[in-house]
Amino acid sequence: MMSQRADIRHIIFDVDGTLIDSKRDIADAQLWVLQQLGVDGFTREDIYPHIGRPLTETFKEFLPPELHVRISEAKRMYIAHYRPRALDSTTLFPGVEETLAALHARKIGMAVATTKSSVTANRVIEHFGIRHYFAQIQGTDDTPPKPNPYVINRILKQQSWPQEETVMVGDSEVDILCAKNAGVQAWAVTYGSLSRERIADLSPDRTLDTFPELLGFFSSP
Repeated sequence: MMSQRADIRHIIFDVDGTLIDSKRDIADAQLWVLQQLGVDGFTREDIYPHIGRPLTETFKEFLPPELHVRISEAKRMYIAHYRPRALDSTTLFPGVEETLAALHARKIGMAVATTKSSVTANRVIEHFGIRHYFAQIQGTDDTPPKPNPYVINRILKQQSWPQEETVMVGDSEVDILCAKNAGVQAWAVTYGSLSRERIADLSPDRTLDTFPELLGFFSSP
């Protein structure tokens, strides 16, 4: 059993499903791509559990085998369609801004590691006025996607953060596996893409039902 307060001084956050509730905008864009390629019958609810996975894996899941040769095209279509619509219905999850401010006041180093491109991630983070809380926004730009530990390892190296003092907070399977692969603690939020049962199967180091629960593990300044 872990102690109430973690010996953590640095937090790396996922974006979609952790900081922002973007699943409707993402699902709508992916459904649009599928429809353009003649694939119908899926719903937002079908897409939601796959949010956070690399686009290649998502489209491989939903496109029939004979259309797998068009996955690269599907990815380009998605990016072109999603970027101008990324914030149509996207919001911060409750308590995110206030919690980030409190963590910053407690001298907790923070960064972002996402499967979004750095351009899109920065645009979203800046839109919500929380960019100044993060030492680094690490997107996936022609680099190995989660669960490959590249995005976390790059932050650890550039920020000189020790593994044992760093935690990854995310909502998806790839977030949890990425953290484990990078040798940092994996904390999973239950309000994102996965069911509580699926999260338990992945054995994260800790689970959080709300974002503000983070404050219970870090001392006040």
